[in-house]
Amino acid sequence: MNIFKGLNKYKIRILVVILLTFGNALGELFLPRLMSLVIDKGVAYGDTNYVLRMGGVMIIVVIFTVLCRGSAAYHSSKTTMAFSRDLRYKLFRKINYLSFDDVESFSISSLITRTTDDVNQVEQMVLMGLRPLVRGPLMFIGGLIMALSTNVKLSIVFPIAIPFIAFGLFYVIKKGLPYFPVLQQRLDKLNELFRRRLTGLRVIRAFSKDEYEEDLFDDANKSYKRLAVRVNKLLVTIRPILGTVLNFGIIFVLYFGAKLIDIRELGIGELMAYIQYITQVLIAMIMMSFLLTMVPRTMASVSRINEVLEYETTKTGGEEILDEDIYKIEAKNLNFAYPDANQCVLKDINFEVNKGETLGIIGGTGSGKSTLLRLLLQFYEPGDNELLINGIDIKKLKNKSVREKLSYVPQENFFFSKSARENLMYSDKDAKDDKMLKSLQEARAIDYLGDEPLDKEIARGGANLSGGQKQRLSIARALTRNASVYVFDDSFSALDYKTDYELRQVLKNTLSDKIVIVVAQRVATILNVDKILVLEDGEVAGYGSHDELMKTNEVYREIAVSQGQKYEE
Repeated sequence: MNIFKGLNKYKIRILVVILLTFGNALGELFLPRLMSLVIDKGVAYGDTNYVLRMGGVMIIVVIFTVLCRGSAAYHSSKTTMAFSRDLRYKLFRKINYLSFDDVESFSISSLITRTTDDVNQVEQMVLMGLRPLVRGPLMFIGGLIMALSTNVKLSIVFPIAIPFIAFGLFYVIKKGLPYFPVLQQRLDKLNELFRRRLTGLRVIRAFSKDEYEEDLFDDANKSYKRLAVRVNKLLVTIRPILGTVLNFGIIFVLYFGAKLIDIRELGIGELMAYIQYITQVLIAMIMMSFLLTMVPRTMASVSRINEVLEYETTKTGGEEILDEDIYKIEAKNLNFAYPDANQCVLKDINFEVNKGETLGIIGGTGSGKSTLLRLLLQFYEPGDNELLINGIDIKKLKNKSVREKLSYVPQENFFFSKSARENLMYSDKDAKDDKMLKSLQEARAIDYLGDEPLDKEIARGGANLSGGQKQRLSIARALTRNASVYVFDDSFSALDYKTDYELRQVLKNTLSDKIVIVVAQRVATILNVDKILVLEDGEVAGYGSHDELMKTNEVYREIAVSQGQKYEE
């Protein structure tokens, strides 16, 4: 994908910028000629009227040049900002639909760098390209023509100076090109360490690893600095080369120009104009060389952005719309292995849950409980005809149409830095205050939110709430949505037994006509559900009611007895 195709929609504005830049260049090229006429035909002969007349023309040209330059700057900035806005949106939209594995294949820190630093690099190149890249060749060609028309003999300076500039430019680009992709990768590493420091702050502090993290960051920072210094040294070497060439060119022109004045082949005004033209030509070359030194880094950034935009996203679901409420979920010999895994996480899973029923799922750590929910939420895809919704293979159903009918309480609760109202509305943007207050009441989450519970500010991730408070607020968010299936992934583990019991009683009455799936570690949480699925090492170790499993299933019985449940043989 050529990301610069995004500029096509702004081609009229780009054409305006080019025309205005052309007008600006013409004005700048015309001014030295006018100045030479003022000196050679006005000042030299004491013709005040001629000086005033030509001075007036120069003022008009200056005003025209300034207006063209200002307008070109305005339109080029508008175009560049609009282009970078569109590019960031394309990247965000692409990233927004990446699967979990897709995100990990890039890493979060790298994706952040690509949407910020890499886009900024491309933005700068476009901004420079719209004006200096157009203005440079115009000034170079125009300056050459005007210099040659002023005096041909002095123009020998150009074939002498240009090879030096070309060689310097070639050297910098050839040497710098391999460094830019590595430089961006090292920037990714810095972002990764920043992110780890901020998100893992509590663990780092708890284990007194502040100095260890500082050392890691210091090493990465110095590594980035060393390479950045090496790259910048290369880039700055072109400046003294070009500056030296420019100054020697001016000395050459002054020396031989003075000789031409002595023999009356050149006027003083013409010499002054010629110096300005050679300056314009060489500055145009310097300008273009600076732009060309930006090209390698920009191309590295373009490549990294294209990697994301052209990445073939792992798709889940199909195109069939689920246009009715979910009344039945069924697994038939369900098997699943994570991408690149050597063995299945779930093996031959069978269960069925219908409208008005509650399915409890229990098992040890790593038994596949949360994985089963991820398949239901279409984060990953099972095999064909292994997981059915209303008798339809879930792989055929459009994931948005399925997820709209699900309400989910994740194992790790996350909240946005917004009010409780805005966090609850994340599940239903049209939810009314009375509905949200009812959800908070049902989830036993209203007590700790103060007199105006919906206006309570929640810190990012729920940092200003305890574990139990976060779970209750997350349950309230799920209840705010009017869904046909409610999924609770170990959502009661941080609650005390009294609150757990009260909440389960409320949910039993509130969600009596819904499908409810509860993953739990505590047997007490799923004691009175309709069916319990017992998982062990990814396989079904038992399936039935609590009483049935206590009598017939040793795995479930061991879990229950270890948690204080009574068992009589």
